[in-house]
Parts: sequence; structure tokens; C-alpha cells
Amino acid sequence: MAFCEKEKQLIYDGYTVVDNKFFINYLPDAPEKVVSVYLLGLALSDSNGSDNSCETIAERLGITCDDVMAAYQYWEELGLVHIIHDASPRVLYLPIRSSASALKKVKPSKYKKFSIEIQDLFAGGRTINTAEYYEYYMFLENTTFEQEALLAVAKYCIALKGNTIGYQYVLAVARNELTRGATTLALVSEHLNCQQKYDEDLKLVFKALKLTRKFEHSDREYYDKWQDYGFTQDVILSVAKSCKSGGMTALDSRLTEYYKRRAMSVKEISDYEECKTRTYELAKNINKTIGVYYQSVDIVVDEYVTAWQSKGYEDETLLAVAKYCFRSGIRTLNGMASAIDKLYRNGITTVNALETYLAELSYKDELIRNILVKCGLDRRVTQNDRMLFNTWTAVWKMPYDVIEYAAELSAGTNAPAAYVNRLLSDYKQHGITTKEQALSYKANQAQSAATKSATLNGKEMDRRQYTNEEINALFSALDETGD
Repeated sequence: MAFCEKEKQLIYDGYTVVDNKFFINYLPDAPEKVVSVYLLGLALSDSNGSDNSCETIAERLGITCDDVMAAYQYWEELGLVHIIHDASPRVLYLPIRSSASALKKVKPSKYKKFSIEIQDLFAGGRTINTAEYYEYYMFLENTTFEQEALLAVAKYCIALKGNTIGYQYVLAVARNELTRGATTLALVSEHLNCQQKYDEDLKLVFKALKLTRKFEHSDREYYDKWQDYGFTQDVILSVAKSCKSGGMTALDSRLTEYYKRRAMSVKEISDYEECKTRTYELAKNINKTIGVYYQSVDIVVDEYVTAWQSKGYEDETLLAVAKYCFRSGIRTLNGMASAIDKLYRNGITTVNALETYLAELSYKDELIRNILVKCGLDRRVTQNDRMLFNTWTAVWKMPYDVIEYAAELSAGTNAPAAYVNRLLSDYKQHGITTKEQALSYKANQAQSAATKSATLNGKEMDRRQYTNEEINALFSALDETGD
């Protein structure tokens, strides 16, 4: 497939058509090699032979294929060509539009002085190509950065890294300055000169980190940030000596963590690290106790342990809760978190309070187990049993001996627990609160449980049928009653 192609409007045999608008609007500002690529490619676009290739254009013009593609990117930005990016990139020549929008967005003549001066800065190092100039122009066009300020950044970067550095590094530093709000020569120079004063301090930091490389701009940025945090040189060096690996990035991570935790002095950092070590050991022991494993316990500390500690739970209490969770079949951190939330709502945050609470639960379970036995059930106490028992005792205020009596009556029925619940509900409706009253109530019952109608003065009365609205009103009224 041909490397260069034209839309049908541009195809003629035997000669190459160049629109006059190209010469008038585009050629004056375009670099020579960029124009050469455009014209040669336009001529080759009539051919489908092997000479129609990026390599042919590069060879004939004495440049590289990268330079050829950079030139076409230049023209694509102006709307004169379209680069088709597939397995083998191709360039489609487009008709030159006469509208103002088709004119060059950046006129290199605007940056003639800048272009000369920035190339002089790189003298002896390398030659700036068209694509690089284009990146500088675009940065200046799209920001409020002054040309002189960008030259100052380039000079700073060359002094730091040498005159072979790429434009990406220069623009990265420039964008950092832009983020700070420094866009003029005065502000940029002031900040960059200020950063260089850290070099003596950075030498000591590098020595503590056992780094032998040259300073980077990012190193000075780090040190500037640490100064803004409020760390002294002694603190920075102390932390640097404790960093076994990772260099400046690891040191920055540590100092940022300390800053967030308000550990600003050597002693505060030491206390924080000691507490952090204990917390991580606690997280590992909790995991081991409930039977889970995490390769990294960072998330366990951040999502669970720290939150539990903030509620006042000490290590001993958390381990005790983990132990009881394991014995209760709770084998996840989420499950343990739910258990702790329940304990916290009940004001239980110490081991003694936990032991007392569990003892109360155990005693209550024994009472429930006795009820189950009287019902004729031989099984473990379930959560549903506990909920029913709580309703009977705490909500309905039924005495324990009345519950025992109801349980005895339920023995032999198909669903003893449900039968007890119905009996106790009936007792509540009739105001029965003692065992004697329950015995009398049973003896005086005049109708069987299966009776579906009532009689009055010897006449049978149908039960009243309620409408949906009346049912809703009755259940709404339940919310307004006390017990």
C-alpha cells in the first residue's frame, strides 16, 4: 500500500499540483525540511510503486523517518494532511481550505528570537528539531508562560542535566512552575535560584541515603516540599538514615506520612513508628486468630484496626473479640467488624465489660435452653430463639415461670416455639402476668382453639370482616401504643 495518497480532487497525471494558498499562507512560516517533506511526498503520492515510502523521502532529503513523521505531524496540525495510524502508517494529502481556521495556529516568526536563543543554550549538545520547536510553541501558546521564563527553565535544566536533555524534561519543569503560578521571568528565576540553595543540604541527604548520582530537579522539589511541611534538616537526615532502600522517593513517602500524622520531631516520629509496629503486630495476630491471611496487612490496619482503636478498643480487647468470633463461627474481618459495632453500641469496649456481657449472654442462653427442653426440643440455642426470648421478656414483660408454663403446654405440638409465642401473645392480650392467672385462664376457657365463630345470648355471630383501610389503620395504631 502506498505511503502517500491524495484525495481524488488532487490526482492529475504527469505533473504535481500545488495550491497557491500553500505558498501564500503556509510556506513562509514553515521550516525548510518540513516544506521539502510536504512537496516530495505530494509528488510521490501519484505513484503506487516502492518509491512511495517514508524511507524514500527520508533518504532523498537526508533525514530520518522520525523527522519525516514529525514533519507530517506539523502539517496534520494545520489540516493539510491526515496521518492514518494502522499497521503501516500512511499519509493522506487533503485539499487546502481557504477558511481562516485552516491557517497556521502558530506562526514560527512569532518565536524567531526564542528559537535562536534556546538553540544557543543547547550549543555543543544537540540540534533542536521541528517537532521539539513545535512542543515549545504549543506550550507557550496554550499557557501564560513568558518566552524568557521558558528560556530560564531550559538554562536551569541544562545546568542540572547537561545539554543533551530532551524537551520533555524542560517542559516538565516548566509545568511545575506553571502549577506554582510562576509564569514570568522574575518569578521563575526567583524560585529556581531559591531551590539551588538546597544543594548543600541535599548533599548530606544523599550521603545518608547512600546515593551517588547527580541531583535531579525532582530532588530539589522534594526538599522544597519538606521545608513547606516544616521538617528541620535534623529530622530529614534522621529519617533518611532509616531508609534502607527507595532513595528520595521512599524518603518523601515517609516524611509525607509523618506530616499527615502530625509527627514532626524525631521523638514524635519514633513514638509513631513504635505505635505503628505494635498496630501491625496486632493486625497479624487478629488475622491469625480468626483464621484469615493477607500478604500485606496495610489494608487491615487502615480499614479495620485503626478504626477500632479510635473507638477506644485496646489490643487485649480486640484479640479477645477475635477469639470469641472464631469460636462463634465468624471467620472474616467484616464479620468481626459487625460484632465490634454491636458491642460498641452496647458500650462494651474493655475486656472486663466483654466478659460480663458474654457471661450475661451465656446465662440467658441457659434459660432459653431450659425453655427448649420443656418444649421437648433437644438442640442448640439459635439467634431466632434469642430474639423470641427477648421479645417475651423485654418487650412483653412476661415472667420466666409463665414462659416455662407455656413451654410445658407446647410440648408435643408440631412447632413448639411458635406455639409458645402464640400462647404468650394471648396472655399479653388478656393481661395475664402470673402463672396462677395462666392456670385459671386455661381452666376457664369455654371454647376450643379450633372454634371459628363466637356466640352471644345463644345467637351465632359472624366474625367481623375488616377492609384493607381498616387493617392499615389498626397496624398503624400499634405503633402508637406503649407496650
